[in-house]
Amino acid sequence: MDEARLTLLRRLISSPSPSGFEQPVQQVIRTEIQQYTDEVRTDIHGNVIATLHPGGNPRVMLTAHCDELGFLIRYIDDAGFLYFAPIGGFDAATLPGNRITLHTPSGPVLGVIGRKPIHSLQGEERERLPKLSDLWIDIGASSREEVLKLVPLGTAATRAIELETLRGDIVVSRALDDKAGIFSVIEAVRRIHARSSELQAEVVFVSSVQEEVGSRGANTSTYGVDPLIAIAVDVTFTSDHPGTSKQDIGDVKLNGGPVITIGGRVNPRVYQLLVQTAEGAGLSWQLDAQASATYTDTDNIQIARAGVATALVSIPCRYLHSSSEIVSLKDVDEVAELLARFVLALNANTNVIP
Repeated sequence: MDEARLTLLRRLISSPSPSGFEQPVQQVIRTEIQQYTDEVRTDIHGNVIATLHPGGNPRVMLTAHCDELGFLIRYIDDAGFLYFAPIGGFDAATLPGNRITLHTPSGPVLGVIGRKPIHSLQGEERERLPKLSDLWIDIGASSREEVLKLVPLGTAATRAIELETLRGDIVVSRALDDKAGIFSVIEAVRRIHARSSELQAEVVFVSSVQEEVGSRGANTSTYGVDPLIAIAVDVTFTSDHPGTSKQDIGDVKLNGGPVITIGGRVNPRVYQLLVQTAEGAGLSWQLDAQASATYTDTDNIQIARAGVATALVSIPCRYLHSSSEIVSLKDVDEVAELLARFVLALNANTNVIP
C-alpha cells in the first residue's frame, strides 16, 4: 500500500469517533469521498452517504461503520478522579494502565485508567477480573474543581493509541474495528470511480454510525438508501494465535485475504458472485460460516424495508476490542479490490433472487 493511502488510514484512526460522537472522523470521510462521488450528504443520525453514478441499475450499497469504542465521563469525585460509562463492549481486564485522550471542547486532555496496584489486592481480589466500577481516570489533577476547568461532565474519550507498523504489512492500532473497514470501502469507491466508464450500477457509499451500540446507523441509512444489494465490511476474529479454536471460529488468518461470510444473514446469490469475483481475480479468500447472527451491521441491513440482498466481507483482525488490534494491509487492500471488481460486474440483469 502506498504511503499516500496509508496516510488516510492514519487520519481516520487519529480522528476520534466514539459511538454517538463520530463527527471528527466523518468530516475526514466527507472530504475524501467527495472526490470520487457525484453527491454527498449527511443524514440526521450522522451517517455520511455518497452516491456515484446516480440512476444506475442495480443500486448497491457499500458500507462500514466509522464509530469506535470509547468512554463517557459521568462523575468526578472531590479528589479529581473521573468515573466513566463504557461506550461499546469492553473487556475490563484490558483497561487498567491504558493512556486515554479526553476530547474536550477546548482540546485533547491526556489521562490514565487507574486501578489498585497488584500489591494492594487481597485474597480473592487478586484472582478475579476487574469490573468497570473498579476503574477510574486520572488526569493528574488534585480536585474536582481543577478537573472541571478542563473536562466537563459528558466528555467522550478514547484510548490514546495510533497506527504503527509491526512487521511488513502487519499494523497495530486501536479502532481498526472498523476504521480498517471504512478505509477499504473508500478505497473500493476510489477504484470504481477510476473505471467509471464501465460502471452500470448506482453505487451508494455509507459510513454508518453507532454500530458498537446496536447498529443504529445501519438501520436508518439502509432505510433511506433503499438498495437492492448491500455489502457490509467489518473486521472478524482470527484463529491463528494461541487461545483460539478453529473448530469454533473456522480457519481464518492474517494475510489470508478477504473473509466472505455464508449463512442465513447473507443472500446466497450475492455470496456466489463474491466468490466468483475473488476467484476470477486470483484473490485468496477465506470462509466465515455463520449459522445465525453475524453481530455486524449486516443483520440489520438484511431486514430493512422489504429486505435487502446482503453480504458481509471481513478483514481478519487479532485482539478485537483491545487497544492493540492487528490487521494486514494486504488483506485491507484485497477487500477493496474485491468490492470494486464485484460492483463493476453488476448490471440490470443481475439476479439476486434466491
